[in-house]
Amino acid sequence: MLKSNAINKLPIILVIVYLVLVILSIIPIFTGDDALSAIFAVVLTAPWSALLGNLLPSSVFDNTAGGLILIIIGAIINATLLYTLTRWLIRQFVA
Repeated sequence: MLKSNAINKLPIILVIVYLVLVILSIIPIFTGDDALSAIFAVVLTAPWSALLGNLLPSSVFDNTAGGLILIIIGAIINATLLYTLTRWLIRQFVA
């Protein structure tokens, strides 16, 4: 029973680790002076940040706040997909 309970918590643990990595990748945007300081956040939220950046008008995302909105939306989509896929895989192989 304990093993099953620990395995069932794996999806939420993975999502928390992913979101912590995204938050840590946002910090250089505010502290760095480099033009590529957001590259880690964009990579972690790919492909949604790039897709939304290309589909929506560029005038919305020219500033830092607009870029952060793209990163947050991409992170939410990826976290949802990660949780759903991990939960499905655990149910398929454990049950």
